[in-house]
Amino acid sequence: MRSSKFQFDVLLLFVVLFSSFARGQQQEQPLADGTGGEDAARSASTLLAAGEVEQAEQLLKSYLDSHPKNCDALIALSDVRLQQQRITESTELLAMALAADPESVSVNEKVGDRLFQRRQFAEAMDRYETVLLLQPHNVEATRGEVEAASQLALEARKGGNNEAAIAALQHAREIVPDDPTLLFYFGIQAQQMGLLKDAEAALRQSLKLRPADQRTLYALSRVEMDRDELPAAEDHLRQYLNQVPNDASAHYGLGRLLYRELRADDAAAELKRSIDLQPAQTESYYELGQIALDGRRDADAQTLFAKTLAGNPNHGGALTGLGIVAYRAKDFVVSEQYCASAVRNAPDYQPAHYYHGLALAKLGKKSESDRELAAAIDLAHSQEMAKHQGLQLADPPPLP
Repeated sequence: MRSSKFQFDVLLLFVVLFSSFARGQQQEQPLADGTGGEDAARSASTLLAAGEVEQAEQLLKSYLDSHPKNCDALIALSDVRLQQQRITESTELLAMALAADPESVSVNEKVGDRLFQRRQFAEAMDRYETVLLLQPHNVEATRGEVEAASQLALEARKGGNNEAAIAALQHAREIVPDDPTLLFYFGIQAQQMGLLKDAEAALRQSLKLRPADQRTLYALSRVEMDRDELPAAEDHLRQYLNQVPNDASAHYGLGRLLYRELRADDAAAELKRSIDLQPAQTESYYELGQIALDGRRDADAQTLFAKTLAGNPNHGGALTGLGIVAYRAKDFVVSEQYCASAVRNAPDYQPAHYYHGLALAKLGKKSESDRELAAAIDLAHSQEMAKHQGLQLADPPPLP
């Protein structure tokens, strides 16, 4: 019996000791797996938000004294240093966090987010791309890559560097090939650079991935108009208007498209709808004036061009239109004056030079007339060449 009791006591002591050891291990575990660092980082973030910068710094430094490679605490201290305007130290702490665990998804995401917040978009993309190499379908890294590339492209475009803008978007497309937002931004940038074939391909892929998206439908219709794919452009623009029926700019665009398809009555109806929705504008009045002018309704055209000029006194198209009306009325002095003003305000508008040359000829100013007619021929030739090369031609401005 004594022997049995002794064995039982030893076993009980072993259980008690093992339980104590296990509890000790459980208490240490959060520090080993990083949850202690997460807690410290969370507490520091709360202190920072309350303006308690020094307290946040002391909390993190104290934690890092015993856990010098904890990534969460290093990143949080980097935020503190940034708040203190100690930029170099802040950057070094991010580098230390990465060095401590260079293939950690969470660390790369967090560092990427910090770099994005600091508008270091190219560096942020490097971090998101590291995550995507490890986890190709990581939602947060995909979002970060798209947003960082978009912002990088926007900054480049604002700086006048369109090549850098499209390069940033193309690079991101190689990493995230099927993101509809990225494809949309690439299509917009490509259109602005006259890369219409690339713009159309990207926008079509974006629309396939995100069917019926309003912005993509509108953008794709604009590209298709630029490429003279008028039936497709009309279809996509009508799909857009089914969702946004009161968009004056879209009705204006549809009116211009329909007139290019020689559907004058339908075009006029859309342009009038645009004016009903937004009376204080110029472009729909101008397009209606062109329809009237082409239909030999010169009195109506004159009224509509006058309304255009009331909103924009320097509108080259309307000035030319009034010059044409005056030319037909054989008032060559007035015609020359309107066309000369049109040339000054819209030097690349070919009809302005052409009718200016005709009016000058009627006034007996042959050398000046020859110069204007030669300019008209050169512009017509260069615009035709641009069209064949797939470049985007000048478009009237959007509605004000």
